[in-house]
Amino acid sequence: MDIYNRISVVMSVYKNDKVSFFKEAVESLLEQTYQPSEIIIVVDGYVNEGIDNLLEDLSNNFLIKIIRLSQNSGLANALNIGVKKAQYPLIARMDSDDICFKDRFEKQVEYLNKENLDIVGGQIIEFGIDTQDVISERKVPVKHQEMVRFMKLRSPFSHPTIIFKKEVFTSLEGYDTVIFPEDYDFFVRAYLKGFQFGNVNQNILWFRLGDDRINTIKRRWGKSYARNEYKLYKNFLKLGFYNYFYFFKAVVLKVPLRVLPFIVYKFIYFNILRR
Repeated sequence: MDIYNRISVVMSVYKNDKVSFFKEAVESLLEQTYQPSEIIIVVDGYVNEGIDNLLEDLSNNFLIKIIRLSQNSGLANALNIGVKKAQYPLIARMDSDDICFKDRFEKQVEYLNKENLDIVGGQIIEFGIDTQDVISERKVPVKHQEMVRFMKLRSPFSHPTIIFKKEVFTSLEGYDTVIFPEDYDFFVRAYLKGFQFGNVNQNILWFRLGDDRINTIKRRWGKSYARNEYKLYKNFLKLGFYNYFYFFKAVVLKVPLRVLPFIVYKFIYFNILRR
């Protein structure tokens, strides 16, 4: 394997994660047709005994490196710490409860090199209890220019799917730990620095909504989320990604969704936002 194609996977685990889900996520990384060179797991504060026992077992695998943080400090900070420790030029994101398709990395590395890209994501299938319980799919654009147009209103990547060159992270000085959603901000800043985007056109990841999918999507709803989203769009205006037309368009079209009655928001989420 060419050293310039070697992958460091970075994922975070914290107290609310379930052992069985975490185990499935890690196993899906170890079963890749294109093997990562290391898997960095950042333990974001206290975790339960089951997670601790699994981490102890995983520590016997030479691919897996475990970093423990004394207290929970959020995903953006955990990712920053993990990526800085990464030894290899490609960084792959993974969440602790999702499941990779076996050929995820194979497809992404091939596409990244073929198209000379800096960040590559892919399509996802959202599921509930297990992968037979398909809820919806998220389809995102494939080519850079259409992704940039898409990014004016929505994130052009599904964050847990991305692979990116470590030089992108270094240039941006990592994820912003104050802005939320931190991934959307990361992608906008990467675009403004001139980095090139792409998504493979195939499904590459099972995204777990879980059996309690109502509470899962409630995390993206409510006044607190609306306030954070408004701050994000103000920052896009400050960065120069938005002019006032796009700023007001985003505020008018997106922020009010978060404060609609939940039953209406749920319908829009599954029937419009994931199409």
